[in-house]
Amino acid sequence: MTADFYSKTSMGADFSRNPIVKVQGEQLRLAARTGPGTVRVLDLGCGAGTPTKILLGDDPRIEIIGADLSREAIDVYLAGTNRNGVQLDAQRLPFTDGAFDIVISDDVIEHLVDTDAYAREISRVLKDDGWLFLSTPNLAAWFNRIGLLLGLQPAFTEVSFEKVFGRPGDDIVGHLRVFTSRSTREFLVHHGYTIVDIRGARFDALPRRIRLLDGFFARFPSLAGNIAVACRKG
Repeated sequence: MTADFYSKTSMGADFSRNPIVKVQGEQLRLAARTGPGTVRVLDLGCGAGTPTKILLGDDPRIEIIGADLSREAIDVYLAGTNRNGVQLDAQRLPFTDGAFDIVISDDVIEHLVDTDAYAREISRVLKDDGWLFLSTPNLAAWFNRIGLLLGLQPAFTEVSFEKVFGRPGDDIVGHLRVFTSRSTREFLVHHGYTIVDIRGARFDALPRRIRLLDGFFARFPSLAGNIAVACRKG
């Protein structure tokens, strides 16, 4: 997959409308400062920098590095956040062991071929007891369950990089791996993380007329459109 394709499907400037940001704002309180010194944060898959700006702000005690596969995304991130940024592959991180206290990685894992390498690399660059905040769309969302009964291709999945087939919409999102709440939890535990909190979040790409219903199902991670997980290394 090319960097240009990734930049079109990763977290862009409009991600501020995504309900995941609100959910993660609540989850980040779990990682409240417990002592003096700088907190180092990696915004992995930073896109335009919305998690950095909305979740972390401009607190000088927080040192943030944005990272993305797309050079275009990094350029936008640098211009919009006044933080450091680096172009990289999330499956091979160019950082030393234990470099970060927190890793935030939103809507990244579903784009990757080697999700195991990604999980191991994050664990490697996290300090002992460091925090990972991760989000991904939920394959088992309530609307996908209904759609499958009707013979529809699940939302945010495709069978082609050229055109959408078998479901409404025409946006190609490029998801290679799709997770449920259960598989996300089991995957992270397998890679040595301790799940502290897992929540659902609304899926804003739904038609306006059914967003109220989606808000109800977002209370249940197994049925929500998006999954947001807070976990610790070890």
